[in-house]
Amino acid sequence: MFDVILTSAERALLEALNALGVRFLIVGMGAALLEGAPGTTQDIDLWFGAIDAERLREAAHKAGGLYTPGFGLQPPALGGEGLDRVDVVLTASGLDTFEIEFTRARDYDLDGVPVKVLPLERVIVSKRAAKRLKDAAQIPMLEAALAARKARQQR
Repeated sequence: MFDVILTSAERALLEALNALGVRFLIVGMGAALLEGAPGTTQDIDLWFGAIDAERLREAAHKAGGLYTPGFGLQPPALGGEGLDRVDVVLTASGLDTFEIEFTRARDYDLDGVPVKVLPLERVIVSKRAAKRLKDAAQIPMLEAALAARKARQQR
């Protein structure tokens, strides 16, 4: 169990997604932090196996929020009080398909909610492929965290 503080709405959303059978992965820095990397993030990136608007709308409603399917250049989004940190990820740079990455995911208990998390090795691959300055700045720290974990495992 991790000492991560989800809002009650975030917890309700994750619980509802699980109850509705919506497959998702926590990716990005949120995944890296759960995997033991030091640092911070401002959001919880959720990558979905499929964008099922009806089930996402229902899960958001159960969390007291809303789901908008997006329009034009506006991507789908979850929102409402307590859900402002949740981002819907449509593409994950440098990664395999959701199905393949889902089989690689690690299981965690996040504030009492079972979640699937992208492994740190795959977070690094994605951050490297994104070629954004903020991601490039995080890679040395993520690689150091991965090296430290491997060293602990070899003891």
